[in-house]
Amino acid sequence: MMEKLPENCSMYQALQYNISHSTVRTAISYYGKKYSFARVFAYIDRLADNLSAEFGIGKGDTITLCLPNSPAALFAFYAANKLGARVNLVHPFIPPEKLRESLARTSSKLAVIYDLYQCGNYDFKIATLLSDSSFFMGPAAKLYYRCTKRRAAFGYIPFERYIKDRKNPRQAAAAFAPDEPAVYLASGGTTGEPKIIAHNNDTFNRLCCKAEEFLSVPIESYKALYNVLPIFHGFGLCINMHMCMLMRRTNIMCIQFRAAQSARQIVREKANILTGVPTMFVKLLGEKAFTEADLSCIQDVYVGGDSVPQSLIDEFNAVLQRGGSKARMYVGYGLTETVTVCLVNTLRHHRENSIGYPLSNTRVKIVKDGAELPAGEVGEIYLQTDQFMLGYLEDSYSPFETIDGCAWLKTGDYGYLDADGFLYFKQRIKNMIKVSGVPVYPSEIEAAALKAAGVKKACAIGIPDPVKGQRVRLFIEPAKGTDIQACRSAVLDVCRRTLIAYAVPKEIVFEERLPVNLIGKIDRKALEERSAAENADNASKA
Repeated sequence: MMEKLPENCSMYQALQYNISHSTVRTAISYYGKKYSFARVFAYIDRLADNLSAEFGIGKGDTITLCLPNSPAALFAFYAANKLGARVNLVHPFIPPEKLRESLARTSSKLAVIYDLYQCGNYDFKIATLLSDSSFFMGPAAKLYYRCTKRRAAFGYIPFERYIKDRKNPRQAAAAFAPDEPAVYLASGGTTGEPKIIAHNNDTFNRLCCKAEEFLSVPIESYKALYNVLPIFHGFGLCINMHMCMLMRRTNIMCIQFRAAQSARQIVREKANILTGVPTMFVKLLGEKAFTEADLSCIQDVYVGGDSVPQSLIDEFNAVLQRGGSKARMYVGYGLTETVTVCLVNTLRHHRENSIGYPLSNTRVKIVKDGAELPAGEVGEIYLQTDQFMLGYLEDSYSPFETIDGCAWLKTGDYGYLDADGFLYFKQRIKNMIKVSGVPVYPSEIEAAALKAAGVKKACAIGIPDPVKGQRVRLFIEPAKGTDIQACRSAVLDVCRRTLIAYAVPKEIVFEERLPVNLIGKIDRKALEERSAAENADNASKA
């Protein structure tokens, strides 16, 4: 059994508790080099001392991390937290202008970027440290990295010098008030508009302490987690990084997902837990180093962040079974407003096609026109949980509604509950298509299309129609060697057989490769913007 953490302790302070009583010594495995927990804690403390002495980082300040999954990211995160500073996490591919905008919005005092960041010697107007991503690698990986990677950023202060010894007074861990932000995470919000979400320490600590609710086997059976989700993502930060530290498990760090390399790394290092988005798992299924390997080490697989076709789950489960693993792929659901997952399928609570069963202290209701709906009826998903954000930074909009004295989060997602409390996802409300006034859900169209032979990826959007209001345009990325005309016929056939007439695509567009966003999801917005531009151009020509 895991220990519970005291309320109102910082994430750094939480590290002092070995909540699982684990005896695993290795905290980080990073491309051929391993770091013990004792060494990691020493680096964090040393870095905190140096950031305080050199840059005056302290209580109430903000530092921004623009880093991939690397030891530098972990050290910097916990060092800032120890000092009482807020950490603003941004995607490591964010354009320099957007990064500077984020620095200004969060009043950041220090930024940490990395050597492959495409910014040249851009002036961010604040002190900026540059991390060498190969610094913490083993010798062979370091040599390969430095010979093959074209490092883009230059002219900044080297980050790694601040993990070296300094004769500074040891900094005591700062305390945070319950209503004080510790982390800033970027999100589309519940309305799809870019927002910065503020979270306190407790939300992360509480969720990590729920690990036994979703893990499939006794906690002592786990040794290592393969960490590919970046820390700007709530799941990557909370479950992949913070939970590993609290549970004293090994964090196998991956700075960039490459299917062939990741397949070898997972098998060689005997990872017990895999987490990721659907695209990652699709690519792993194309690697013999994974599909033909001994996978008996894998205990749990979690997927989320995008629509997950049942065919992917079935195929991945079959590979796991052939590889000698008893694990199964489970789907979860959450928002950045709740840190990350607050419902998830597990070994004990599992229902096919659902997106999960509530974790403790989480309630779900389905609401339409102000009224709660019974099981089976589709409406907006409302959540009540102990994982709520503090709010949006510099934004007065609130997605919360008070019902019977409790705050409920209006998620902006459509779905329904079954009689046993499992949640089923239909669609983001903002993505819902209305054809002749009838609601049409892109996720259902995509799921149908993915059943057709030759369809690798699918994305359905609504485009204007002068008669029906909207009609469905379906984008398809075919598998290599697919006969396009035969595939088109197969898609239409399965859609006509399984969907209402309003949802059958009126246009099917085949593309060699569908665009994806920074975390590997199909970039629906890019397809919508491109379609809007084409429609405007056609209208002007007419």
